[in-house]
Amino acid sequence: MDLPIRFLEAPVAEPVIKIDGAWEGPGLDLSHWPGHRTPEALRHDLSTGVALRFARLSEHDRARLAAGCVALAVNHYDTDGVLAVWAVRHPEAALRHEEFLLEAAATGDWFRLASTRALRFDLLVQLLVDPERSPWRALYAGLSDARRRERCLVELVARLESWLDAGRFEHEELVSEACASIEADLAALGECRLDDLLHLDLAVWNRSRADAPFDPARHALCGASERDRLLALAPVVGGGTSCRFMVNTTSWFPLEEPRLPRPDLARLAARLDQLEGAERDGCRWRAQPSSSPSPELWYGRAGVPFFAERNGALGCSRLEPQAIKREVVDALRAAWTFPED
Repeated sequence: MDLPIRFLEAPVAEPVIKIDGAWEGPGLDLSHWPGHRTPEALRHDLSTGVALRFARLSEHDRARLAAGCVALAVNHYDTDGVLAVWAVRHPEAALRHEEFLLEAAATGDWFRLASTRALRFDLLVQLLVDPERSPWRALYAGLSDARRRERCLVELVARLESWLDAGRFEHEELVSEACASIEADLAALGECRLDDLLHLDLAVWNRSRADAPFDPARHALCGASERDRLLALAPVVGGGTSCRFMVNTTSWFPLEEPRLPRPDLARLAARLDQLEGAERDGCRWRAQPSSSPSPELWYGRAGVPFFAERNGALGCSRLEPQAIKREVVDALRAAWTFPED
């Protein structure tokens, strides 16, 4: 579908194909985001899956659904969105690579580890748009943040078919170190004692060896378990405990199999602070908003961005691992809702 690609910062009046997002305005939704209006027959747990179902339609039916649309539009930049735009633009090529597209989209949106190749591609998508580290950064000189993301998306859509057909991504060597580090974290999690609490949709890793604060990568945590809530606890040299607790995007997207209600992380942080006592060296219990796509709770310093691969701000809590786990479990139970009789 030969329509221009646009990165939108606000809704527009003309009809567009809204890919991997949900906002008001005329046009066609091809998205899995909360609030989407994707046609029922095309719905999928990933926007790339939606786009692939759209790609399977006849050219006539695709044109009918997209009648009047003037652009392929996104309002954010990520792997699922990139691949969904490419599948709409190049449906025949996308269907040839369907399995990989779904693996990479899940690696991007749910931080799963379907394959090393999918992880490499997801890391590369993030690297290429980085204004300081990207090998394409000369293309972005002087552009606004939105125009930089749009330009990177256009470049990826133009090159992706040749990359996939060749079986190699341009510049993938630049993410080899990051990929190896995530795989090392995955191995480290495998050495921990795992409490897999299915009824709470919670995985708890308890590290026995005392070391520096244990800060496993987001992709490693989400790749090591299908649970929506992920808790890594470890003793720290000199005494105390490091904690990284994450709620995955799998309870934020409206998936076919919905997850349990989310806990109130602000209330949990306040409760843990009561048990912790006075703030030390700028460290206390901190939490991102529970309504955000993949919020995190930790003991440490402030300033952790959303979707951080590693927390980077972990401190050493006075609380024992079992005490922290107990409070997390109580918060999850408090969020349970029961159907009315």
